[in-house]
Amino acid sequence: MTRATIGINLLWLVPGEVGGSEESTLASIRALVARADPALDLRLFVLQPMLQSHPDLVASLPVEVLPISGRARLGRIGAETSWLAARSRGLDLLHHAGGTAPPLRSAPYVLTLHDLQPLERRATHSAVKRAYLGAAIPPSVRHARVVAVPSEFVRRSVIDRFGTDPARVVVVPHGIELLPRPTDLAVVRERYELDGPVVLYPAITYPHKNHAVLVRAFAEVVAAHPEAVLVLPGGRGGEEGAMRDLIDRLGLRARVRRTGRISAADVAGLYRAASVVAVPSRYEGFGLPAVEAMAYGVPLVAAAATALPEVVGDAGCLVEPDDVAGWATAISALLADPRERSRLAAIGAERGARFTWSANAAALADLYRQALEVG
Repeated sequence: MTRATIGINLLWLVPGEVGGSEESTLASIRALVARADPALDLRLFVLQPMLQSHPDLVASLPVEVLPISGRARLGRIGAETSWLAARSRGLDLLHHAGGTAPPLRSAPYVLTLHDLQPLERRATHSAVKRAYLGAAIPPSVRHARVVAVPSEFVRRSVIDRFGTDPARVVVVPHGIELLPRPTDLAVVRERYELDGPVVLYPAITYPHKNHAVLVRAFAEVVAAHPEAVLVLPGGRGGEEGAMRDLIDRLGLRARVRRTGRISAADVAGLYRAASVVAVPSRYEGFGLPAVEAMAYGVPLVAAAATALPEVVGDAGCLVEPDDVAGWATAISALLADPRERSRLAAIGAERGARFTWSANAAALADLYRQALEVG
């Protein structure tokens, strides 16, 4: 059997700085390694910090290490154009997993594009980053043999925006992995003072995550369910201060738990403690918290926007993202109806079980084969 040599470019991945993209990309590669496809000879191109941050991964495949931290963006981009071009010469295929490809290339490539948010929702990125991605993404898509995207929503966005041949844009859904040892329920309830039914939204406070609408809706929920608790795990984003001010103005400090970034075990424990998961985000290329909620068997209310309706299907309630009254009504109705919560939880658990990393790896291996056949 002829083996194809495929490189995976991770020079864009500065450990600890790219959020969910780091977790999803590395989980996908680990699943590829576990798959052990005899036709694919994989190797990685990584920054120096990857050796310390993910030693299991770099020990599992041949690795080329660029000896810089990557924190200086211009240096990293320059290295992709020169260092990577030199070292990827002779590969059958190079996978640019970070959404852009460098202008100087020595191997045919495939591209992973998580979404087009930098081009479509300008408030979420700095002017410098918008300018760079606005210049880099279109040619990266144009010259890729195949583009991998996580949802049909992103696929249609790419096709419509760039006029890309539909056959060259392939949906490769993300997977999820339930934590085998979540923090014990009693410990989670005590640690975060959960003295009533829990409404959970795990997300960084970026503008598009739409925390303000959920907080305003929760003020109405508390009027009907004064014992309810809103729990907001996740790192600090640009809306952190405004969200905290809103919580204070609405007199909700006693009923909202803003935990900040917490351990994965505690997040898993919070899913198990939750009565409802709410995901009001205005923009998602996939919607990991929604899929996690389904997989953990938690009733879900999600925004009727971007990729979320596609991902959620009939396993949750869908509400327009900025309809405060609609969010309050949907959450309150679920808190009051254990039978409906059980029904949605069962549907969600079945649907969430489809999103596995092994399925992701199988789809990605098929995408590599498709790209190799183009040549």
